[in-house]
Amino acid sequence: MVFYLIGLGLNEKSISLEAVEALEESEIVYLENYTVDYPYNIKDFEKIIGKSVVELGRKEVEEEGFLNDARKKDIALLVYGNPLSATTHISLILACKKQKIKYRIIHAESILTAIAETGLQLYKFGKTASMPRWQKSFEPDSFLDIIRDNLKIGAHSLLLTDIGLSNKSAMGQLKIACDKKEMKLDKIIICSQVGKNTKIYYDSIENLEKKKIDMPFCIIIPAGLHYLEQEALDVLEEK
Repeated sequence: MVFYLIGLGLNEKSISLEAVEALEESEIVYLENYTVDYPYNIKDFEKIIGKSVVELGRKEVEEEGFLNDARKKDIALLVYGNPLSATTHISLILACKKQKIKYRIIHAESILTAIAETGLQLYKFGKTASMPRWQKSFEPDSFLDIIRDNLKIGAHSLLLTDIGLSNKSAMGQLKIACDKKEMKLDKIIICSQVGKNTKIYYDSIENLEKKKIDMPFCIIIPAGLHYLEQEALDVLEEK
């Protein structure tokens, strides 16, 4: 009996042949549904893989109870992008090791590498930050400290946005955080629906706030640009 931890890549057709073969062996297929706004319909995806999926929320994945099924049958957990990009998922592998549950990891493309489509050089990225969706009495802005630290060493910053956070809200939060921390950002990059219908935007926060940008998207705060990076952005950006 095996637990398959499977990366889906970035669109409904980027699942690998290796993953499809593992799904054929799996009696139960779970889908982690809380880390991203899927850029495709799950029902359509079920038709592609020929299997029904059971969607799991954050609590169900973190409690790890579904792993018990792997003691009696082959099961799979599908994760958008690469399956080990989130720390929760490596915890599942550690749980399997401790409980002597056989497992197999099937990797796939991830936003962490696909952002190279912007023309920015991956080795120039620093620490990745996350922007949560602000609540009435909860407006964390520590993501800006990470960006500031990256800029100090000339490193680009990848800023991942919370599920359900619109571009307008994200830009608004970024502006407020910059004002509070007295930080000035020049032109930034937004990558929308990378791997499916990729669109790259490169402009000021004020101008980007006015654009209708599809989810999922991520934000990149560039540091000093190499001339080839600058040329790529100038050519690839959505006009």
